[in-house]
Amino acid sequence: MIENEKLNRMKDVLGSDKFSINVFFITREIREGVKKSAKTVDKYDFRAWLLDVSPDVKKFFTDNVADTLDKVVSSDTHELEPYDVIADDLPDKLYTYALNNALSFSDVVSDQILPGKVDSISSLSEVKSNLWAYCLKIAGEEAGFLVFRKLSKGMVVTDQSQGVKDKLSSFFDSETAELKASKNESITFDDKVDCLFLEDEFFVFRKKGFESIVGLEEEFKTAAGDVVDILQATDLVEGVEFIESMLKESRSLLKTLSNIAKKGHHHKLNHDEIDKMKDVLHKFEGKELKLTDEGKLLLEDKNDVGYFVKLLNDYYKQGMVSGDYYGTNSGRLLNMEKG
Repeated sequence: MIENEKLNRMKDVLGSDKFSINVFFITREIREGVKKSAKTVDKYDFRAWLLDVSPDVKKFFTDNVADTLDKVVSSDTHELEPYDVIADDLPDKLYTYALNNALSFSDVVSDQILPGKVDSISSLSEVKSNLWAYCLKIAGEEAGFLVFRKLSKGMVVTDQSQGVKDKLSSFFDSETAELKASKNESITFDDKVDCLFLEDEFFVFRKKGFESIVGLEEEFKTAAGDVVDILQATDLVEGVEFIESMLKESRSLLKTLSNIAKKGHHHKLNHDEIDKMKDVLHKFEGKELKLTDEGKLLLEDKNDVGYFVKLLNDYYKQGMVSGDYYGTNSGRLLNMEKG
């Protein structure tokens, strides 16, 4: 069972009879003067928009959040740990992440939603093209917190043309058993929660949605690009273009390279490291590391890239107690206690 004072306070707010809820859409736009292809993390502006919401919609949201919190707080299996780019692939994990690490997204939280400095919208068409996420601001007498969920354009239907040909939105009238055209704007919400926020800290339930909302995907791209650039500069790897090509299609590779950037292993690549890689690959995979006549690493296909990235990320590990060997991309660097 997770014992966390902040999670319990959120649960208490929803369990009281006196709390308010505000609903916001969050839009994301490229900053003026910044190219979309620019290799910079802080290149987007986020903006919150207040919505008028009916009581039944508010109840739908609060019921979902209450259910999510109940499952976590009362669970005997959930674990709470700091967010990491690559974590052990285990169920029932909840992650914490500090707001000050969220770069430009922190503005929409600290300077817009929390102080209430937001504008309202009168139509979904005003925000549809830049719609990014929605946020719930739930406030009790002694505490308040935020809830975030990623949205996509496909969840929104307006009365504007949506493509080369106009599309028809319709609904089934159960009273007349008839399918009818709908001229109303609509948006679809599910019962999922990506993250909660209280007092400068996110509690992450769904990593992919959270990473997208706060802009970590952009950080991954920038960090992965830096790793590729440094590998090119070492002049020790032939075929780095295969890594670049695979990055466009593989989110797993993107996050692994970002993890390598965090640990800094790519800065240590030299001929001695290459010799170690050769021994490790043969020991655990029975494969020979491809080398050029000059002793450089040679990447010719996706299999070569896969083995190289595993080696660079210290995928092959040994337990300090059992002595058993493991294969995992996750893991945080630890400092050994002296004495």
